[in-house]
Amino acid sequence: MRLPLILAALFCLTSVRAEIGNGTGLQISAAGDILGSFGKGSKDKLIPREGEVLVFAPIDQFFDGLINLAAHDEAGKVFFEVHEMTIGSTKLIPRSRFRIGQLFLGIGRLNQFHRHDWPFTSAPKVQSDFLHEEGVNDTGIEYGYLFPTPFYLDLTVGVANGWIFGHAHSEGFKPKGPTHYARLATFNTLFWDGGMQTGLNYLGRTDSAGTKVTLLGVDHTAKWKENTILTFLLQSEVWYRIKTPSGGASEKTLGFYVYPQYGISPSWSVGMRIDGYSVLSLEDASKSHIGNYDYGFVPTVTYKASEFSTIRASMNFKGHLSQGVESSPERVFEIQSVFILGSHPAHDF
Repeated sequence: MRLPLILAALFCLTSVRAEIGNGTGLQISAAGDILGSFGKGSKDKLIPREGEVLVFAPIDQFFDGLINLAAHDEAGKVFFEVHEMTIGSTKLIPRSRFRIGQLFLGIGRLNQFHRHDWPFTSAPKVQSDFLHEEGVNDTGIEYGYLFPTPFYLDLTVGVANGWIFGHAHSEGFKPKGPTHYARLATFNTLFWDGGMQTGLNYLGRTDSAGTKVTLLGVDHTAKWKENTILTFLLQSEVWYRIKTPSGGASEKTLGFYVYPQYGISPSWSVGMRIDGYSVLSLEDASKSHIGNYDYGFVPTVTYKASEFSTIRASMNFKGHLSQGVESSPERVFEIQSVFILGSHPAHDF
C-alpha cells in the first residue's frame, strides 16, 4: 500500500512544479540516497536508503512554510512519512526566528542535517545511541535569537512533545516531562580565510516510565575554502549522557567522533572519522568499574561531480573492548550515491 501512496505524493508534488516561477517563491526539490553495505554486521546488499521531496516557500509577507516528505528503508521495511512540516518567521520579532511544527531539533551538528547532507555515510555510535541514526525529530516550537554583541552569538531554545525520542514510527506514550533543549553557538574567523562554528548543547526529558535523560554536548566545525571549493573540513561532536531510571542508579555515558576531511582536487576528497564511546558508570557485582570502550575508524573517499551529485566509499572498522579484551570486531564496506533534483536550500555553515 505504501508504494501507491508514494507515487501519488510524487505526482502531486511534481504537478506543483508547474506553479514555480509565478512570483510566489515556491521551490521544490528531491533527494535520493542509495546505499550498499557489505561485510560482517551489514545487510550485504544495495538498497534505496532514503528518498525525500521538499517543498518550501514564503506563505505571505510574514511567514515561511516547509514540508518534507520522506520514504526510507528501516530493517527491511519501507516507511513513508512526514519528516518536517513547519511554519516560521524571521520577520515578526527583531533579531529572532521561530518555527512551529514537526522538525529536527536544532541541537548538535548532525541532527540539524538530513543524512544525505552529512560528510560521511553512516552515523557514529554516539549519534545513533544518544540521538538517532537519522536524527531526533519531534513536534514542537523552536525559537532563536541573535544577540546584539560585537561577536556572533546565537541562542536556540525549543520544547517538543516528547511522546517519542529519536525517530520512531509509533505515537509513543505521554511523557512525564516534555523534551526541552538549547544550543548556544558562536562563530570565529580563522587563519588562511577559514571559519569555525562552536555550539554548546543541552537536552532534557522524562519519559512515561519516569526515566530522566540529560544530554550535554559540544559540536565544533571548522572549514577552509578556496573560492567555493572546500579544501579542508574538521567536524566533531562530544556528548555526555546521564540516564536515570525512576528509583534506580544513573548510567553515565560519554561518546564522540572527530572527522577531518581534505580536498585533494575540486571533485575528490578524503577523510578519516574516529569514533569513541564508553559507559563510564559500568560496574560488576562488587561495584568495581568495568573498563569498556567502543571504537570506530572510518576512512572515506568522496567524489562530487557537482553540488547535486555525490559518490562516496568508506570502510567502517568497528570494535568493542571490555577490560582490554576485544570482542566482535566488524568490517563493513559502504558505497553511497546521493543526488539532488531541484533547488535544495542552503545551510547556514
